[in-house]
Amino acid sequence: MKLEQDLAREQLAIASATKRAKAFALDEILIGAVVAFMLSDHIKSAEGVLEAIVVINSFFMWIVAIGVIYHTVFVALYGATIGKMWQNIAVITIDSLEKPPFYAALARAITRVFSEFVLYFGFFWAFLNPLRRTWHDVAAQVIVVDLNPYEGEDEII
Repeated sequence: MKLEQDLAREQLAIASATKRAKAFALDEILIGAVVAFMLSDHIKSAEGVLEAIVVINSFFMWIVAIGVIYHTVFVALYGATIGKMWQNIAVITIDSLEKPPFYAALARAITRVFSEFVLYFGFFWAFLNPLRRTWHDVAAQVIVVDLNPYEGEDEII
């Protein structure tokens, strides 16, 4: 209740599932592009699809690390990943309504990986939560907000 009052006072709204999904998609594409670039020589030298899959699997921990680093650095420095910036949404702490400190951004990124491992259930949890908080949001004590909730609406004079 207090959080909702604080968000209203600051003229912030909870980010929509649509904006979060679009941000997620762009972030995954960017991370995938970085991984593809880094592994391109290894994949090119693979003889067939199965060998390429083996090559990619051998770099699994590096791929996970790249995602954790990406999400941690961007959320800690800017309060948003590139995808979130594109959608004009941001991650803020539930107590101060500021961008999360490094340790919270890291906890969020690591918990996000766990959510992915269990068939993205931690992401779908947001649909059951009135504040649309995922497992990684709850773990880091953050919420994702729309920085321009009235975008596209006519101004009231």
